[in-house]
Amino acid sequence: MARKKKLKSEEIRTLLTKEEVILSKERTILSFARTALAFIGVGIVIINIFIDNLFSVIIGLSLIVFGFVELFSSYKKLNEHRKKMDEIKKMLEEDI
Repeated sequence: MARKKKLKSEEIRTLLTKEEVILSKERTILSFARTALAFIGVGIVIINIFIDNLFSVIIGLSLIVFGFVELFSSYKKLNEHRKKMDEIKKMLEEDI
C-alpha cells in the first residue's frame, strides 16, 4: 500500500497563501458579475423608459449585451478558480 506524502509546514503555508489569493480573485470576479447585472438592469430600464428614442434603445441594448458578455466571462473565470481551489483542498486533505 502506498504511503501518503506528508506536506511540510512550509508547503502547507504556501498552499494556504495560494488559497487566500484564489479566494480574493473570486471576490473580485463576483464583483464584476454584480456590475454586469447592474449594466443589464440599467439597459432594461433605459429601454423601457425611452422606448420612443432610437438612440436610447441602442444605448440600452448595448448595455444589456455588454452585461451578458461580462457575466459570461465572469462565470468562466469563476469556474477556473474553483477548479484550482478544489486541487488545493485535495492536496490539503491528503495531508490530514
